[in-house]
This record gives sequence, C-alpha cells and structure tokens, in this order.
Amino acid sequence: MKWKYEIIPESKVAEVKAFQYFMRLKALFRQGWLQRQVDADKVESAADHSFGTAILALLLCPEHLDRLRVLEIALLHEAGECIIGDLTPADNIDEAEKSRLELQAAEKILSPLPDGDRLLGLWKEFEFETSAEGRFVRQLDKLEMGLQAEIFSETGNNQALELLISAQKKVTDSSLRKYLFDCSE
Repeated sequence: MKWKYEIIPESKVAEVKAFQYFMRLKALFRQGWLQRQVDADKVESAADHSFGTAILALLLCPEHLDRLRVLEIALLHEAGECIIGDLTPADNIDEAEKSRLELQAAEKILSPLPDGDRLLGLWKEFEFETSAEGRFVRQLDKLEMGLQAEIFSETGNNQALELLISAQKKVTDSSLRKYLFDCSE
C-alpha cells in the first residue's frame, strides 16, 4: 500500500516510528472481505484483526505455552502489512515473494528498536512457524478469520462462507477447530 504522506520524520525515536507504522493498520482494510463484497463500513481493518487475534491468544493459550510470548507474537504478526499492505491471492504474488516482502518490511520497522532483534525474532516465529508459540498464533490468525467469516455469513454475505471453508481447512489444531462452525453439516 502506498501512503500519500510520509508521517514519520527521521527525528522521531525508533519506538514512536514503530508505533506510527503499526497505527497504519487501523486504516488498512482486510482485502479478502472487500473482494467478497462485504460492505466497506463493516470490513475489519488489519488492526481489528490483530486485536481479535491477540484476544484469542489471551483467552485460548494453552498452559504449556508461554502466554506472554504468544501475546507478543499476536500483536506483531501483521508487522509486514504496515508497509506492504494486505496482499491476497488476487494480487498474484506467490507465497515466497510475499514472505520476502513482509520480512523486509518487518525488519524496517522492528530492527531499529532497542529490543528489535528479539521482536523481529518473535515475528519470524509466526512467519516461519519455528516455535510452538508461533505455530499456535498462526492457527489463531486463521481461527480469527473463520470466526469473522461466521459473523459476515450470519448477516447474509454468502461469499464470506468461502473464507470460513478456508479457515476450516487451515485450522488443523483440534482444540481450536472446535470453535468454528462445521461447514460440512
């Protein structure tokens, strides 16, 4: 996504610059919903999605996982979208290129921070599913999409059912899958 105005002056400290990048997610609407004819005034932003994922992390984190780490990963998992936007399959960018672009963006935002290496490492745990916490948040990311699809389906948007079916396929953790409506019924 291209921004008309660059609002982050070089004089800002790294923490404020990172905050301003993340605030862009408030105005970045989830493209998958728009592509499925969800009314623009009802579409969630990437910030809404991140908040929903973090709430699910708080409510559903199993005892054997590090809850703080899970919450941090949930809050950071859309860092790349702060710069590149919400890319979907309709953008015709393959997964490897999308991942490369997101990594580049996450590095730009997180690396300058005093704790940047650790934060970037948390983001990578999600992106590359290198830890139990990262894999769990990846599942929550898809669960949040599925639960949102249920809401849109209940309000009459039959195209949202497509993303609910996608979530059914991608949420493989049975302890999380049970929260999704069973499309096969």
